[in-house]
Amino acid sequence: MNMFGKIVLAAAAVSSAMVASAFAAGKVACVGNSITYGYGIESWPDQTSYPHHLQGMLRENAPSDTVENFGVSGLTVRKDDQASYWKGYRFAPAIEFAADTVIIELGTNDSKSYTTWNTPEQDAAVDSAITADFEALIDTFQVKSKPHVFICLAPYVNNVEWNILDTAVVKRVNPAILRAGLEKGVNVIDLHSRFSALENPSWYLEDMVHPSVEGAKHLAEIVYAHLQMDTLLVTQDGSTLKAPKGFGYQWYKDGKLLDGETLETLAISGDGEYKVSVKVDERTLSRIVTAPLKVEKTTALKPGARVVRENSAGAANMAKSVQRFDAQGRALNARGPSHQKIYTKR
Repeated sequence: MNMFGKIVLAAAAVSSAMVASAFAAGKVACVGNSITYGYGIESWPDQTSYPHHLQGMLRENAPSDTVENFGVSGLTVRKDDQASYWKGYRFAPAIEFAADTVIIELGTNDSKSYTTWNTPEQDAAVDSAITADFEALIDTFQVKSKPHVFICLAPYVNNVEWNILDTAVVKRVNPAILRAGLEKGVNVIDLHSRFSALENPSWYLEDMVHPSVEGAKHLAEIVYAHLQMDTLLVTQDGSTLKAPKGFGYQWYKDGKLLDGETLETLAISGDGEYKVSVKVDERTLSRIVTAPLKVEKTTALKPGARVVRENSAGAANMAKSVQRFDAQGRALNARGPSHQKIYTKR
């Protein structure tokens, strides 16, 4: 079974009760370096790059979806780097595009900053800069729109001449990116576990950094599969929230990470918007974040009313849901006995 199939199976394993309608990507901004741009595969990367293939996949079900390639070769995520994406000519257009979905693939070129003559303090400073500037980039894309954000862990690379080494990617770059994704509560695509020259050498050019024509198609398949999983929902049972089934959890309230709240369930701690980051695959670090669930007036239970749970306006493709409770705060089946007294939070 290919990697794309494995991801699809992981998505299919999620309970249908915790999944909304199909994900609507809308306007998609693919932000990144030469891997996104399509360096080296043909003279017309706009027809062979992974964003080009991704648009074709999305349009099979949503003809109006549009994917724009904002990749630029050689750039890093760190603001203080001379070759920073923040200083690149595609940065401002990417923001002005006001995307509905943003996919950020940066970090490969940041690995060049980890050299054998670095001190531990210098390496730690690069780590911190990658995390902080990834977080800032995520925040910046929220200014013009409120997009679904997917950040990518860098794929396998190995080019000694360019000082782009997989050891730096695995030990330094990807952990720094993952920290940013968890702190900001955004989706994470683990490209490193899914896209590797060690398992699929034909997916790479000879430089062992850039995707081949074949590889760009597979890269698009991996990204597409993760987009389709961005339909997970939190469910509520009285004063307890429950995440979709997964292999790890991190809860958030009002956009802020809740320290130590890493179980499948969460006790409601007051009014607010709750969401959870779910590790969706046992063998990778990929994570999908549920749509926010708005919880209001949690202190009172009144008979005869209903709880209407509605996702935020930023997730327009997610459906409303209604839940009723008994006096003990337990969820009731909507078809339960008509004589049973019904309570709800309102």
